[in-house]
Amino acid sequence: MFTENPSWAIAIFSAREEPSVLGKSVRAAIIACNGRRATIDVLINGNEALANDFAKLAPTIPIDSCALRIWAISAGDKAHTWNEYVHRIWDTKTIAFFIDGYVRVKSNALAAIDSRLTEMHNAMAASGVPSSGRSSNYLKECMLNKGGIHGNLYALKAKSMEEVRNAGFRLPLGLYRTDPLLGGALTFRLDPSKNQWTRGSVVAVADATWDVDGILDLNYKNVIGYVKRRLRQAQGALESQAFRDHMAIKRLPPQFLPATAQEMVKNWLAACPVQARSLFLSQPLCMYAARQLRKPRDWSKTQLPPVLLRQINM
Repeated sequence: MFTENPSWAIAIFSAREEPSVLGKSVRAAIIACNGRRATIDVLINGNEALANDFAKLAPTIPIDSCALRIWAISAGDKAHTWNEYVHRIWDTKTIAFFIDGYVRVKSNALAAIDSRLTEMHNAMAASGVPSSGRSSNYLKECMLNKGGIHGNLYALKAKSMEEVRNAGFRLPLGLYRTDPLLGGALTFRLDPSKNQWTRGSVVAVADATWDVDGILDLNYKNVIGYVKRRLRQAQGALESQAFRDHMAIKRLPPQFLPATAQEMVKNWLAACPVQARSLFLSQPLCMYAARQLRKPRDWSKTQLPPVLLRQINM
């Protein structure tokens, strides 16, 4: 049992990982705590089998000085899961780290981010940077020069978490590009009507990196995964235009975004048909993505609260 508040909060997001892969991610985060007290919340969305399997596996993971909670979230949506963590689950009043369930953070990554945020009084958030992959060097340089959030690993100060809560800001459901929307909202300090785009609100940390398993086999599953990823990227291009119009052009606060990415994109397509046609010509997959977004989606499961399946060392 902890007699003091933990000094870190860590949220690990998972939906499709194998339990063993998720276990490695959790263990890497624990090692990166370096004996520091922390509460690690594993948030498994839209996958009841994985949630139950990992809840059984969790007691075999050496947790050192950390506390571990396993949550099942019914709706299979990362944006909804992020909203649930920020507005329902986060309860430590400390810096909050966000980690994807298939990455293994380096042992110094969390401390490097914490240190940078402590130094940068004006910063609301900090992000790690990729160190592997074909575009990692280019992306790393862009982030170090311009800021931005990489969804594999980033953190918000406790004060920033409170400001997000108090503003009532939530990511639109069904959003693919959660990272740039969140980064943009924070760079405008949650209110474009009052604040300019403020460099230094979101900083990148060169020493905070992670490892991921590469795709070794060219098989049917991996090919299908690649095709789906390309289609989601096309949706992401539409989203980028829509939330840029909302925050940078109309200067509206992010808490006034539509509840779903579908509605957000629909509103932009109706308001900016010339820009939309130009995007369709340059990126034809975006036209297909726009058609897919017209299909109704059942969001009823988002009304169900997160279920705490297991807690260890709380």
